[in-house]
Amino acid sequence: MAPSADRLPPDLIRLLAERGDVRQVARGGIVISESDVSECLFVLLSGRLKVFTRDERGREVIYDTLESGEMFGEMFLDGGPRSASVKALTQAECLEVRGSEIRDFMRRYPGFSESLVIRLIKRLRHSTGQIRSLAFDSVFVRTVAAIDGLALTDHGQRFLPADVSQQQVAGRIGATREMVNHVFRDLVRGGFLVRDARRGFVIPGPLPRHW
Repeated sequence: MAPSADRLPPDLIRLLAERGDVRQVARGGIVISESDVSECLFVLLSGRLKVFTRDERGREVIYDTLESGEMFGEMFLDGGPRSASVKALTQAECLEVRGSEIRDFMRRYPGFSESLVIRLIKRLRHSTGQIRSLAFDSVFVRTVAAIDGLALTDHGQRFLPADVSQQQVAGRIGATREMVNHVFRDLVRGGFLVRDARRGFVIPGPLPRHW
C-alpha cells in the first residue's frame, strides 16, 4: 500500500519502543478522549484509527484517519487538554510514550523532531483545506475529495475500504449521510466506483471533479 509521507521511520519507532509501552485496542475502543489532560504521545503500530469530535447530540466531525506508522496526540506539548478523540476503526496496536521521554527523545534525535514538525504542518494544511472546502465546495466535490483521501492502493488497484462507512465520510466533510449516499449512488451509476464484497468500493480510474 502507498506509504504516508509523515510516517515515522522504522528505526525511530524501534528506539521509541524502548521508552514506551505497547497498548492493544479493540475495534471501537477509545485511545484518547476529547478534553482529557495527559502527557503522552502515541504511534500507531498497526490498525486504523479516526480522529473526531462529537457534540451533545451525538453528531460527529471526523478530522483525520490514521494509518500504521503515524504519530498522534502530539498537541500535549503545549500543556492543554486534548482537542479531539481518537477511536479504533479496526483492532489496533499503539505505542504510548510519556511526555518526559518524548522531550528527551526530541533533543537526542533531530530526525524525530523533524517528523513531528512535518506532522504538525500536515495537520495545519489539512485544517486549512477543510475550512476552505466547507466555504467554497459543493457536497459532491467534498465527497469525492474525501474518497480520494481515504482510498488505499494495493497491487496497483485503488479502493475505498469496506470499513469506511458513508456516515464516516459525512462526518469528515460536514454533510448528512443522505447527501453523501446520493453522491455515492451517482458515482456507482457512472462507473467511477465499483462495489466489491471484499474491498468495499474499487476505484477503477480518476474520480470526477464536477458533476
